[in-house]
Amino acid sequence: MDKNARQIEAIDFNYLNQAETYQYSIDQLARAKSSSAIMAKLGSEVSAWEGATQAFDTAYRKASSTTQTKLVESLDAERGTIYTGFVGTVNNALKSPIEAQQQAAQLLQEPIKRYALKNSYGYQEQTMRTEQFCQDLLTNYAQQLTALGLTAWIEALQAKNREFQAAMAQRTNEQAGYVKNELSNLRQQIIARYREFAKMMNAVLLYEGDEAYAGVIDQINAEVRHYKQIAARKNGSASGGTGGSGSASGGSGTATGTGGSSSDNEGSGTGTDPGTSTEPGTTTDPGTTTDPGSGTGSDQGGGSSSEPDPDAGDGME
Repeated sequence: MDKNARQIEAIDFNYLNQAETYQYSIDQLARAKSSSAIMAKLGSEVSAWEGATQAFDTAYRKASSTTQTKLVESLDAERGTIYTGFVGTVNNALKSPIEAQQQAAQLLQEPIKRYALKNSYGYQEQTMRTEQFCQDLLTNYAQQLTALGLTAWIEALQAKNREFQAAMAQRTNEQAGYVKNELSNLRQQIIARYREFAKMMNAVLLYEGDEAYAGVIDQINAEVRHYKQIAARKNGSASGGTGGSGSASGGSGTATGTGGSSSDNEGSGTGTDPGTSTEPGTTTDPGTTTDPGSGTGSDQGGGSSSEPDPDAGDGME
């Protein structure tokens, strides 16, 4: 037994959200799998850990490609077709030999240019502008619409836009429920499998010594400290968790750094109500991480010591 052997340091997952937990797992898996010594000794533990990580990734992607999402995309395309047909008809009427139609078309150019509906807008802004555009035309340009026989077009556009808005709300509700009921549980599976690996690895290091594992354990602990800094910033600590006393094997060890501390509450941290999420990031270089999401998500809880929500702030479109 080597009481001075290196140990994998503890990490508190309570201050890491879903995407950060996933990315941490991806990074550390790459390090563990790069060591033939670790794979020979703990291949089954690494495999179980990797399986939990892949299950999370699959579910995360599924949440972004539901049947409701396909309906939303279809309705968006349909309202775009109606609008394009309307604008094309108005533009053609500018060349009409009937003066009343020319004048009507000229007047309708003003709201078309003012609202400037285009695909580059996000769903929310496009929906808002389309509703305002339809209301404006039906209220203030009814005579011109009648002259060109386009009243039914605008009524159809308004109806399709409202159908799209309802589908978007339904999709948001479905995704929120799916994320809460599935991704939070899968995140806990990643954490459990990682902790089992760390516990077993630390036992191996304690009884066999760290000579065959020193390099990779140093790399793993460097990544632990990096994520402790992320957690410390969220917990309102300037530098807590940057040091490295305590290990992940005992289930309640602490990791203390200059100016603060970060405790590892093993067995705790059950996911709470999530925010919306995006596809998690991937990495090709185990030493670096990428932004796990795009869309509207943002980094959760900076500068506050309030209870964290590990499953919030992952930004799914």
